[in-house]
Amino acid sequence: MILYSTSTSPNSVPVRIAVTYKQLDVMFEEPPGGMGSTKFHAINPLGTIPCLVLDDGFVMPESVAIIDYLDEVFPAFPLMPSDAKARAKVRILQRIAELGILNQGIELQRLFRTSAPDSEQVGTRLTRLLRGIASADLYLRPEITFMGGGVTMADCHLAPALRFVQMLVRETDVADLLGTRPGLVDYIERAADHRVLGELLAGMGAPQS
Repeated sequence: MILYSTSTSPNSVPVRIAVTYKQLDVMFEEPPGGMGSTKFHAINPLGTIPCLVLDDGFVMPESVAIIDYLDEVFPAFPLMPSDAKARAKVRILQRIAELGILNQGIELQRLFRTSAPDSEQVGTRLTRLLRGIASADLYLRPEITFMGGGVTMADCHLAPALRFVQMLVRETDVADLLGTRPGLVDYIERAADHRVLGELLAGMGAPQS
C-alpha cells in the first residue's frame, strides 16, 4: 500500500499516526509532481492528500475513511475502544478536532494571508476556532486518549489539530489560543513526548518558546 501524503500536511498527519501506531506496511510517498500535477491527478482525481492506494489499485482519499478502513482491516493495535459509549466519545472528540479546530484553523490561516486581521471573516473563523478548542477541552478524557492507554482515532486528529493551532499562533497576531486551557496544553506537551505522536508532530514544526 502507498499513502500519498506529506509530513507537513495537517490533514495527512492523522493517517501517518494511525499507520505508524498500527505498525502497518505502508509506504509514505509525496504526490508525484506535486498535488496539482497531471500525474498525481491520474492517481487521485480529487488531487488531495492524504490518499491511500491499496495493493489492488483501489484509491481511497479522505483521512477519516482511510483510518476507518485500516482499523477495520488490520485490527491489531485498535484505534477505537470496544465499549460503545467510549467509541462514541472518541468519535465526538475526533469530529471536534477535525471540524471545529483543524478546518477552522486552516481557513483562518488562509484568511490571514488574504484579508485584514480585523476583518469580519477573520473574526467569524476565530470565534468558531475558539468554540472548537473549548469543546475539545470539555470532551478530552484520559480514557479515550493516549493518556489512558493506546492511541485512539481521537488522538490521530486532536494532536495534529492542536499542533496546528500552536503554529497558527506563532505565524499570526492572534493571542495564545491554548493558554487558558491547561488540560489541552498538558495533552499536546505529553503528545510531543509520545513515541509515535511526537515524531510525527515534529514534522509539522516544533513549537518555539
